[in-house]
Amino acid sequence: MRAPDRGVTQKSISGVVLAGGMSSRMRGPEKALMTLAGAPLVAHAAARLRPQVASLIVNANGDPARFAALALTVVPDETADRPGPLAGVLAALHWFARHAPDVEAMASVPADSPLVPTDLVARLREGLAASPGAKVAVASSRDRRHPVIALWKLDAAADIEAALARGERKAHAMIDRLGAVSVPFADIEINGRSIDPFFNVNTPEDLASAEDIFAGFPPPLWGGPGRGEVAEHLPSGFPPPLAPPHKAEGSTPFVVGIAGWKNSGKTTLVARLVAELVAQGYRVSTVKSSHHDIAAETEGSDSDRHKKAGAHQVALVSPAGWTVIGGQGKLALDPNSAPSLTEIAARLAPVDIVLVEGMKRAPIPKIEVRRKAQGSGAPLAPSDPHVFAIAADHAVEDASVPAFSLDDIARIAQAVLATARIATPETSQS
Repeated sequence: MRAPDRGVTQKSISGVVLAGGMSSRMRGPEKALMTLAGAPLVAHAAARLRPQVASLIVNANGDPARFAALALTVVPDETADRPGPLAGVLAALHWFARHAPDVEAMASVPADSPLVPTDLVARLREGLAASPGAKVAVASSRDRRHPVIALWKLDAAADIEAALARGERKAHAMIDRLGAVSVPFADIEINGRSIDPFFNVNTPEDLASAEDIFAGFPPPLWGGPGRGEVAEHLPSGFPPPLAPPHKAEGSTPFVVGIAGWKNSGKTTLVARLVAELVAQGYRVSTVKSSHHDIAAETEGSDSDRHKKAGAHQVALVSPAGWTVIGGQGKLALDPNSAPSLTEIAARLAPVDIVLVEGMKRAPIPKIEVRRKAQGSGAPLAPSDPHVFAIAADHAVEDASVPAFSLDDIARIAQAVLATARIATPETSQS
């Protein structure tokens, strides 16, 4: 049973980009993937909402691979008859209820709204807090409500499901039934023009107008070479890139551990996380703790798997010493057998994130890896306050922290990035 409502906090809000529409008025390819200013429409919407929520998914039907460059979980409608945007809202609410029990509310935006404000979620949350009886807060502009640009309490799912079962599909009627509170937003000024912040692209003519609005400004970054390069001259009305700036020389990376007992799958998870984070535009190095001779690393070794996944550098640490592979080549073996992670991080080239494989007792934020076939050893999470998530190949009962499937790399990466945003420099470098 969900705990009594004590007010929705920013950390308990997740989000969904609704990309399940039929695009009937676009007279062409799928609307969410149509290009605006060099990036698909859905990338603009995701870039606007991603920094405002703890985690983000996409609602879309059909092959999820077409959204792979977003590095987000894709959740389809739960009904086959495509009853409209409420079906996407319902599917996302159900998904978060099943997979993220700490989520109390969910923000939704449609994929065709590339200019939603950067304070959208904060202001909707304030509106919801001021109206205790409401189950949804909706954005409005120019005296018009936008029923799926909204913040939904998770218990709204039962009302939506019942309405859809009765054949009631109108979003406006649904939000009224949920006691919606309307939160007004003013126009935004771009190049001397007043623009509705919830301008949406429904027709080819709308897309042409959006191109005029975005003319001369870089798009949100969408995978491929250069994704991590950040344009610093975006005006306030435009989306930020999907990846953050790289760390400057001398700055502190976020250090996070991937810990578990023998044969738990640590190396595989590290390699997949490296690939996922690099695909999102982050620079990643790794630290591998080993009890074996590290004088000669061979094809197929754990460090080789880290490098092939995209790690910028790999630091190998053993009782006999440690070394760094990558960047300028392999450094000479340092006889210091017990360097601190602070010392190791200082020897690495500037990156955004350092993933540490092993070192299960290190006082750093860490993900515990569990497999049914792993070696013996007590779970780490109950006694280690630094464990912020569990990744397992089986259901985890009574977990004190979020538990993810080992195969759900997108959500595990989201957990890493969310923790990186709230970690203090002292925590990340301990």
